[in-house]
Amino acid sequence: MQIKTLKGKMLLGFAVMIIIIAGVTGWSIYNFKILSNAINDIMVENYRSIKASESMVESIERQDSALLLMLRSPEEKGQEIFRKNEKEFYTWLARAEDNITINGEGEILNKISDNYYKFISNFDRFYNAEEDERWNVYNQKLLPIFTQIKDDIRGLRELNRQAMLDAQQEANSRANQAIIYTLILALSVIIFSLIFALYLTKQILRPIKELEKGIKKVADRNFQQKVQVASENEIGVLADEFNEMISKLQEYEKINIKKLLIEKEKSEAVVNNLSGPLIVTDKDSKIVLINQAAKDLFSIEKDVIDEHFLEAIQSEKLFEYIKEPGEKEENTILVKKDGQEKHYKVSTNQVIDEEEGYQFTVTLLEDITRLKEIDNMKSEFVSTVSHEFRTPLTSMNMGLSMVINGDTGELNEEQQELLEAAYEDVERLTELVNDLLDLSKIESGRIEMEFDKTDINNLIEKTLEPFYRQAEEKDIELIFNKDEENIFAWADPGKISWVISNLVGNALRYADEGIIQIDTEVKGRRVLISVEDNGPGIPAEYQKKIFDKFVRAGNDKDEKSGTGLGLAIAKEIITAHNGRIWVESEEGEGSKFYFYIPRFGYQEEEK
Repeated sequence: MQIKTLKGKMLLGFAVMIIIIAGVTGWSIYNFKILSNAINDIMVENYRSIKASESMVESIERQDSALLLMLRSPEEKGQEIFRKNEKEFYTWLARAEDNITINGEGEILNKISDNYYKFISNFDRFYNAEEDERWNVYNQKLLPIFTQIKDDIRGLRELNRQAMLDAQQEANSRANQAIIYTLILALSVIIFSLIFALYLTKQILRPIKELEKGIKKVADRNFQQKVQVASENEIGVLADEFNEMISKLQEYEKINIKKLLIEKEKSEAVVNNLSGPLIVTDKDSKIVLINQAAKDLFSIEKDVIDEHFLEAIQSEKLFEYIKEPGEKEENTILVKKDGQEKHYKVSTNQVIDEEEGYQFTVTLLEDITRLKEIDNMKSEFVSTVSHEFRTPLTSMNMGLSMVINGDTGELNEEQQELLEAAYEDVERLTELVNDLLDLSKIESGRIEMEFDKTDINNLIEKTLEPFYRQAEEKDIELIFNKDEENIFAWADPGKISWVISNLVGNALRYADEGIIQIDTEVKGRRVLISVEDNGPGIPAEYQKKIFDKFVRAGNDKDEKSGTGLGLAIAKEIITAHNGRIWVESEEGEGSKFYFYIPRFGYQEEEK
């Protein structure tokens, strides 16, 4: 059967080429995958075991040196060296056990582990022995075990070395086979492609050259030129369609240019008349649109269209909001303009096309300087009033306490009840004033944070000590789960202890029985802490509000349940630690509060 159309001929040729290329590709992938696995065996798995073996030998030799040092000198330096290298030996032993890849490797490691346990056990006997007896313990117990462990480690190293040699030979063999077969298949594809390309050149090149000349003239906006191609195949059809397109372009050019100019002027007028600064960036963070308000705010006088955002506007914080819209809880920036500080709220919106592909980010800045000033005035007012309340409240507290205790004379029962009620109200008002002052200091940045390397597990254990008795009285089991033994964070221990106390205290206040569980967990560069209870839970409509000031859940009507400021203060403390606090809860199913803070050593990355 003869194929007459170019389409059929091209499809047939390409089909054969695809089959051959697919075969070459599949065979190459198969060989290179096996080769990759062999190389991985050589360079990674066995190397790790050899590295662990060498490190174990080095650690136990240093321990032997420490033993000899202790035989010559009664100082504690030898014991310190011995214990330090004991940790090193166990670390490398664990890595070797996690990297068992060869038959027999596990048995050797088990033997090393057992002998090393004996070695450590005999060290205690050695250490507690009299100076005259230490030589006997060393020669009869420790030295033979030390020698056996070194021999076993050498056996482990030799086993991995031999495995590396075997893997290397297999990799070389596979590589040679892959090269030969790949060359043969590649040559076949090249020869076939050359023949097919020569054939297509004769069939297509002549009419395409004619079509090319016409296209060049159209590119020069010469819409009067028509293409003349004497062919009945697809090239001829293409030439006819091209001529039809030229005729329509002549009509569309006159109409579309006018419409585009009108729409462009309309869009620019709308954008430039916006009172707030507006910036539109593409997926490469290049500016595609900016209004006059934004230019005035950032003192831009030149044309910045198609420039990268940071080249035109020197604001890395605003750029972070644009690159990660919605990631920050409070999207605000501070801009200094003409000696004045202005606060702007940043609103970002991504424009997505029909295929869910990201196209543009629209950023609008809203001037909230006046709102910030009002908020600062409110905080200062609350701080001032609270501070002024402290002295009379202290006097009232002391006076009521003296009267209730009978220092001013005996009271009847009714007087006693009235004064005790007044005393409780003064206590609650004093607590509210103290919370307001603390919150005001944190919000204004006047409170000092004493950041330090903090053992989170130890901090939580100390914080929970006064709560165990309260939990026992309410028939509640207080459980603390540690993800790891040593978890260190970069934090102010006193402030984090306050947050934990507040969360646990809230859980005890609302739960009548059951379990309160505190968990710690390392999450990358952060430490995650959670407090979970099986109390009444928090209604969904309150879960985002409870961290605001004076907010309590919908069914929390007890006047003695607190000031409504505890969670607000906790949020400010965690925010000051560059962390985040939130809650997950279902009404009737209990609540779980989470917060994270930076791990020690990662605090600069968090910032």
